[in-house]
Amino acid sequence: MIRQCFFRCLLDSHAPIKLPHNVEIFVGRSKITKIKDQSCSRHQISLKADCEQCEVELKPLGINPSGLDGFALKRHGQYKVSHGNRVEILLNNHIHIVEFDPPPDDYEPPKQIKRKLEDNNQETSPRKRCKIESELESDIKETMASVWEAIDGGEVYIYTAKGLKSSNKIAAFDMDGTLIKTKSGKVHPVDINDWQIAFPQVSKKLTEKLNDGYKIIIFSNQSPIGNGRVKIEDFKKKIEGIVEKLNVPIQVYLATGKGFYRKPATGMWKLLAEKKNDNIPIDIGSSFYCGDAAGRMANWAPGRKKDHSMADILLAENLGITFYTPEQFFLGHSIANVPMNKPEFIPKELKPEPFNEALISTEKELLVLVGFPGSGKSTLVKQIEKKSGNRYVAVCRDVLGTWQKCAAEATKLLKQGKSVIVDSTNPDTESRARWTSLAKDMNVACRCAIMTTSKAHAQHNNKFREIMKINHVPISDIVFHTYKNKFVEPTVREGFKEVIKVKFSPTFDDKEAETVYNMYLLEK
Repeated sequence: MIRQCFFRCLLDSHAPIKLPHNVEIFVGRSKITKIKDQSCSRHQISLKADCEQCEVELKPLGINPSGLDGFALKRHGQYKVSHGNRVEILLNNHIHIVEFDPPPDDYEPPKQIKRKLEDNNQETSPRKRCKIESELESDIKETMASVWEAIDGGEVYIYTAKGLKSSNKIAAFDMDGTLIKTKSGKVHPVDINDWQIAFPQVSKKLTEKLNDGYKIIIFSNQSPIGNGRVKIEDFKKKIEGIVEKLNVPIQVYLATGKGFYRKPATGMWKLLAEKKNDNIPIDIGSSFYCGDAAGRMANWAPGRKKDHSMADILLAENLGITFYTPEQFFLGHSIANVPMNKPEFIPKELKPEPFNEALISTEKELLVLVGFPGSGKSTLVKQIEKKSGNRYVAVCRDVLGTWQKCAAEATKLLKQGKSVIVDSTNPDTESRARWTSLAKDMNVACRCAIMTTSKAHAQHNNKFREIMKINHVPISDIVFHTYKNKFVEPTVREGFKEVIKVKFSPTFDDKEAETVYNMYLLEK
């Protein structure tokens, strides 16, 4: 038997190129490949097939890099390519498959999915026939017309395309940078028409998943709609155009606010699972999520910028489902050697801490708290007040407005025989000196309690309060950055009798609050 070798375009945009045994063939920009891209050389790669060993020797020759199964190749290097390997004539573009006919003896083709229903000619029992007919009726249930819905006053918009069927298997995707990219080449679209399909394989891959019984979903954070920079009516036209272009029925979720619906929080998925899947339970093990916000570091591929966030990969972590980058899913790349950032704060690793009884003194004192906004100072205040039988009373700058008013109130309380807790951030020696000076004037002891809560942890707490709609004003990232830049570690040399370090200990009103807290809530 004479074995042949072919170099086949993944998109079938041209006839397979035959690679004769032991003959060097040059492939690149040409009429044969229909590649017109000037960054691709006419002799971009050379291929020499060994039809006896079922191997192809590949040499990259072009100025711009070629790729093999997602990895950039060194110019003038020599690589061995096997049956089924993907060769990118230009890295990430013009993907071709090496195929031997017949395939190698040890080659195992992908397993075929068995038909769920018996062949029509096979006899079935009445009970089994009823079950099959019931399943067929369920399969027929689909959206008869495209529809838009607004949830929670426009916190989420949902578009359900005509022909969409619910399923226990979910194929979920981010939108920007995953299914589409800008035509302009800018990071953010200049208008609602500034988009194009991100990869040539997108529509084909979505169709494959649809045919495998998956329900196709898009989860997208779209704060410009929430803050009024983009009109929802204009954006609806963009979504409808994208779905029409992809030519598969899709359900699209747009989170416009900053609360529980915004990724990486799981609000959009919760809506899907509980209200938008026709009461069909979702099989987490068979479902997946694909997005470009994966925390990849700069130059994760040649010349590529770092990912703008980790929102997509952390959403998948929160849900416990398989995650893919767009390059993995659509191009077959590996991320085994891709450098990835990790979250600074991992909520599930936080353990409850016992109350430090040393925080309560037997003598009258001024206790100065130090810590990021959201570090747990207010919770600590309540604990001290309760455990001391209200011998301690707090003065809070967030309530009184200025440190001068806090100082006046503290003076009055100390004169009444109370111990006073100063509930403020107090990041530097200057802000703390006000209180050591007041304690000295009032002839009382002054101690310091510093919250060890990190910046990322405090930001997580702030986000949690925002999501749970706890009565706190949301804090901007600028405030956290300012505190970190001004912070000076407090010491007894400032005039404190003692400096106590306090670990944050979470408390929850119910199980739902605890579940939300243990999720990744920050995007970076």
